[in-house]
Amino acid sequence: MPDPGQLSVNERVLLHLSRLATDTSPQEHPAEASQAGIASSVGISRTHVPRAVKSLIREGLVEELRARVAGHERRMSVYAITSGGVRRASELWGRLSDTSFTLKTAGRAEEVTGRDIEERVGRKRALALVARSRDGVVEMEPARRSTVRNLASAPTPASPFLGRKEELESMSAFLDSESDLLVILGNRGYGASALTRHFVDGLDHYNILWVSLPSLEGLDALKALMLGFAERYSPGASDPFDALGIADTVMVFDGYHRVPEEMVEFFSNVIDRTEEAKVILTAREDTPAYNWFYHKREVESGRVRELRIKGLDKESAKALLGNPGIEPDAFRRIYVMTRGSPTALTMLREGDFEGLKKATVLTSEEIRYLLFLKDKTA
Repeated sequence: MPDPGQLSVNERVLLHLSRLATDTSPQEHPAEASQAGIASSVGISRTHVPRAVKSLIREGLVEELRARVAGHERRMSVYAITSGGVRRASELWGRLSDTSFTLKTAGRAEEVTGRDIEERVGRKRALALVARSRDGVVEMEPARRSTVRNLASAPTPASPFLGRKEELESMSAFLDSESDLLVILGNRGYGASALTRHFVDGLDHYNILWVSLPSLEGLDALKALMLGFAERYSPGASDPFDALGIADTVMVFDGYHRVPEEMVEFFSNVIDRTEEAKVILTAREDTPAYNWFYHKREVESGRVRELRIKGLDKESAKALLGNPGIEPDAFRRIYVMTRGSPTALTMLREGDFEGLKKATVLTSEEIRYLLFLKDKTA
């Protein structure tokens, strides 16, 4: 340990996970065992967690699992301390018991040892407090910064939202990775925007900025949105790219398709300037080649990830259609003609003839046929 009371990030994470060792069931892990939970509990940036846990895993002190997490529907990466990790954490706490800390509580500061803290609040609470300590200072009631969320231009959440289990797991894996940018590619009507909205709605502890690119009036408007977001978090911000340096932040750029050259150049800079934030961009598969701002090398290096989405699976498509007793052959024809597009299936369910004409390539005759089929029952 460099100085009394000062802990490395790895040591703080190890202490945090050690207090969860006896409270975790194999069926459901606490949210504090996920990367977001570790970052929030220890008081570090989400981007610092992967490096710390990888180091602890190499030492055999921590293991990574895919498991269910309290409060989340999908399985996600969690981290559990090993028996070797428990021993190491116990040795560390033994040293910290005689280490001096500055304890701040109710506006008052006093010098105490780790043992003093444990006697006041118990071992687990003491571990939690010391794991959050910075420069030998332990905050009895650390202030939590409220998140900054701007979803004004985001689409209304899909109701119901069905399927997409694998896609959501891929998006969670992106957050747990060291990649900077996730590009979600899909044809029009395949629900890339709805998928992303559903995903970010579950990120309670993240700052969120949603930018609808088609609704912007040029690059200056985009820069103004990013700068305004950065200023809400840090009043001293002066550059739109400052938003990319905010920890525990997800920025969504929705609807990338045909954009002017200046926008292509701007997003090339987004890749180079991204630091703490994670960036998600939804794009059309038929985006012209000259509009792409990243190249194969960024994908191969892992800085950029691509997620290609197709139509819904048959079970989800049938549920979205809203006719559980639909005649099997009628459903098969609908599924083939719509290709499982959630947009088309939703409009069919609602009987939206004009919407289908505008949002799909189906002819009027095909739409009438589909509307007839969707009400057939076995």
